Amino acid sequence: MFHKKIVKVTAACAILFATHGAFAAVQSCAGSSPTYDISGKVSNTRGCEMLLPLNANQNDNLSLINSTAFFGIKDWKLDGKWDNLDKVATDTSSLFNFTGGVTSGTYTYAGPAIAPGDVMLVFKDGEDTNLVAYLLKLPYGGTYSTPFTDPPFSLPGRSQVHDISHITVYYRNGLDDGSGDPTGNVPEPGSLALVGLGLLGLGKLRRKA
Repeated sequence: MFHKKIVKVTAACAILFATHGAFAAVQSCAGSSPTYDISGKVSNTRGCEMLLPLNANQNDNLSLINSTAFFGIKDWKLDGKWDNLDKVATDTSSLFNFTGGVTSGTYTYAGPAIAPGDVMLVFKDGEDTNLVAYLLKLPYGGTYSTPFTDPPFSLPGRSQVHDISHITVYYRNGLDDGSGDPTGNVPEPGSLALVGLGLLGLGKLRRKA
């Protein structure tokens, strides 16, 4: 009976694995066999990781980014992205202004004076590639060029370089107002007054005690 239960559990796990695939993992942007290093494709960074497998063509979303724990971080927040949908560039990031195109360009910090503690740019392409993430270094800003080269990716035909589909901005460590809002919104005066009254009342209670 116990053996049958083990068989059933194993079969169920096999079905789940076949349906959803292996758990996502990352590896360094520098490697060997063949030798490659795409960590320098974005300037002013302190880390670069690629999502495995390298040909999975995974689309990024907040759930995937956090479950994968890029750079060991599991509480990323989504800011916005630059993309080139239908060859029309749009930028919905509140932290950066992107200039350039699908092969190279610049990213300029446009957020509040007190910047988030960690910021990551995630690059997406398409066929025979996967996500490439760059952890930025303060002060934020620099240049980028497409990381989708062969190697490390096995691009079809004689292609050596693929265009960027979009660049998504993720951040963590909120601003010092504690809100985690990258736009730098501050509490309204009324809210600050209520906080002040609460602290004043707490002080009186302590004196009476």
